[in-house]
Amino acid sequence: MTLPLCVENLTKRFRQGQVVIEALRQVRLQVQQGEFVAVMGPSGSGKSTLLHLLAGLTRPDEGRILVEGQDLARLSDYQRTVFRRRRIGLVFQAFNLVPTLTAEENILLPALADGRSRRELADRLEMLLRAMQLQERRRHRPDALSGGEQQRVAIARALIGEPAILLADEPTGNLDTMTGQHLCLLLHQLSKQQGRTVLLVTHEPTVAVWADRIVVLKDGQIVHEFAPSESRDPQRLAVRYQEIVGVPAPAAV
Repeated sequence: MTLPLCVENLTKRFRQGQVVIEALRQVRLQVQQGEFVAVMGPSGSGKSTLLHLLAGLTRPDEGRILVEGQDLARLSDYQRTVFRRRRIGLVFQAFNLVPTLTAEENILLPALADGRSRRELADRLEMLLRAMQLQERRRHRPDALSGGEQQRVAIARALIGEPAILLADEPTGNLDTMTGQHLCLLLHQLSKQQGRTVLLVTHEPTVAVWADRIVVLKDGQIVHEFAPSESRDPQRLAVRYQEIVGVPAPAAV
């Protein structure tokens, strides 16, 4: 069975003046179908660079990224854009909703842009509205929605095309603690009940603790992987993380 995501010897460099910075170095990673993976690491460890590469938003200098067996580097810019729209769901800390569109119009937007019809998408839309508990908010524009509702709209939008993998970059960063935990539960349920493959970048133990596996980046390399305890204790996870990276972990709330 083809993996949703396979990363092979991934290296990415940036030039700052005369200095070349190796943001990622020989990163290897595999994510299984229905797995929920959290990527943690100190500031500057390469987390965001990794996510941008996995999303096909930038190209690696070395190595390969395979999404359902497709090597992203072999696609032209246009082909990569189409592939990302169809097979990679993206969720960011900023909700990035179109302010003039309603919740359901925002959800439908990428699929309509891909040439699919509203009639074809009707059942899928209703399922997502139910799953995200947005049935009563479907006609509301973003400025009439709470932060948590806006992020659920963003997740539904990312899932409308039934992507191979959902990539989330600090998705709770603009949410209060309780709303953030509800969102983590939702992502966990998507993984376990619907078999969705989720890779999430976060610096928060209270978020990472919901994952099946935690991948720790430091200085552009994966230095450790571990599973959170069955008790899903953020404080225990924070202590483990601190032991691995050797810097104070974010405080659990």
